[in-house]
Amino acid sequence: LKPLSVATAASLQSSWLQKVGYTMKMAFALALLAALAPCAARDLETATLPADDECVGVDGGLKCSVGLLQRQSRLLAVDWVELIEGGECPSTGEISCQQDGLWRHFKFPAGEFPVSRQVSVPKYTVIEGIANPNDNDKTKKPDYSSQTVFVATGGVSDGEACYCQNLKRTWEPHSPSNPYHCHDLTNEQVKSFRKGFLMNSNTVVKNIAFQGKDTLRPSDNGALCGGGVFETPGCVHNRCEFTHLMTGDGKPVTNVNIENVRLNDYSGDPALASQLAVWVAQTTDTHTPTSDVHVKNLVAMFLHADGINFHGFVQNAMVDDCYIQNTGDDIYAVWGVNFDTKGIVFQNSVAVDAGRARRNHYGSCVAVYGAKEATFRNLTCFAPEQNTRDCYDSKNNGVTCNGCLGIIKQSFDADYRGSVFNFIDDKFYDLKRTEENGQQIYDLTNPQGTGRPTVCNYEWKKGGLTVNIANDNDDSESTPYTSLGGTAVHEGNGIGSKNGCDLSCCKAYCTEQPQCNSFAWSTQYASCFLKDAVLQVGSPVHAEGSFTTYIKNS
Repeated sequence: LKPLSVATAASLQSSWLQKVGYTMKMAFALALLAALAPCAARDLETATLPADDECVGVDGGLKCSVGLLQRQSRLLAVDWVELIEGGECPSTGEISCQQDGLWRHFKFPAGEFPVSRQVSVPKYTVIEGIANPNDNDKTKKPDYSSQTVFVATGGVSDGEACYCQNLKRTWEPHSPSNPYHCHDLTNEQVKSFRKGFLMNSNTVVKNIAFQGKDTLRPSDNGALCGGGVFETPGCVHNRCEFTHLMTGDGKPVTNVNIENVRLNDYSGDPALASQLAVWVAQTTDTHTPTSDVHVKNLVAMFLHADGINFHGFVQNAMVDDCYIQNTGDDIYAVWGVNFDTKGIVFQNSVAVDAGRARRNHYGSCVAVYGAKEATFRNLTCFAPEQNTRDCYDSKNNGVTCNGCLGIIKQSFDADYRGSVFNFIDDKFYDLKRTEENGQQIYDLTNPQGTGRPTVCNYEWKKGGLTVNIANDNDDSESTPYTSLGGTAVHEGNGIGSKNGCDLSCCKAYCTEQPQCNSFAWSTQYASCFLKDAVLQVGSPVHAEGSFTTYIKNS
């Protein structure tokens, strides 16, 4: 057999693959590899890695082994997308498949797999990589030579790209002076922008890594319409203004599981990332929610927009044991607008440096933009200083720029009448950060409390909102307090005050005074004013101003 180069072999394979079905393609590829093994191996060993994939880490052997895996994957699995989106389940090949009733379970080997567009994961499909890429120390980068890595073939680098077909200024009505970014966005263009996985009902993705290659967040995605590594079908526009623009069939889905995945620290380039980790899209179905979306052990090291965002009508969704750092916006978000969004749980997870990717101009560890019920349990938030200087939303001294662990917003027609939010055993710490060659370096040891509130609500004034805060950042507290999200209209009589007093200090001060039933505290001035008014959750408040009333729980 005359030796052939890898390039020649790939060319021959590509020509032949266009004419035969998938099963024959795999058989041909395997036979070709076996025949060419000696010469192909020599070519693979001497080939040069792509410039953006240094795989910095252990040693030169790691770099070489990843290069070999990359080329094996490309030759053996050039049609992995066709395999997933198709209906077949071949039991042989580098990517194996097992059929169990309706379910197809694909197992991928170690290696790099290119992603040129959004890949639709059909119903009853499992995609499983070779190993869990996350250590108990979630900040520890894995040995990628033994991991299954999906890599975007390109990314968004044009800040003026037509991404969602939003208005130039989404907070203002459409007018000649406020046009849409464009009028000709197509679903094919949307798929090409959103490189990642579109999860349909009864789907699983686990034990994989993903590297996005967007270099920025386009202005047309400023009001956020998607771009997640993992998405569910729905509207492209965040208010469903253009019903012809949909991802997938645009319908609600159920039973989606994402587990043991790692995002955006494969390339070593600090400018490359995805827009979001997970985006549950709003749909046009106002009667059926997207439901039972479960995200467990997701690690994201850099994102241009949010971390995880449940948008629209969503019920019974859970995020557990996740770690997300260095985002361009909120990290854990519920954007339920005025839908009956409930059964939302974020728990046992860490959020670090919300808003950093946009220089802390907007972002909180937790954000709610409308929902009926949600619980945020055992979340640990590491936040930079509150940006009181140039936060994009400058109201209330830039409280939406890390002023609180969680922020409750009335934006996008959010309605909180009858809403209940629970913040339980959450911790809010100051962030210690340095930067080296564009890389964020975080020191999360020996954390110190920020002294800022757990929850802030400066916007909702119509009543009916209950915010329960338990064990508010201080394990030593015997008397829990609940924030009313503003300054009580009827504060009662003053019975004492202190300056230079953080939130824990103010709580302890009130607990010591038998007549104290509530207090007003300001993160801006670190001032505490004790009151004798007996108030309840839902008591009327003034949303404006720098003070928040806390009531002693009975």
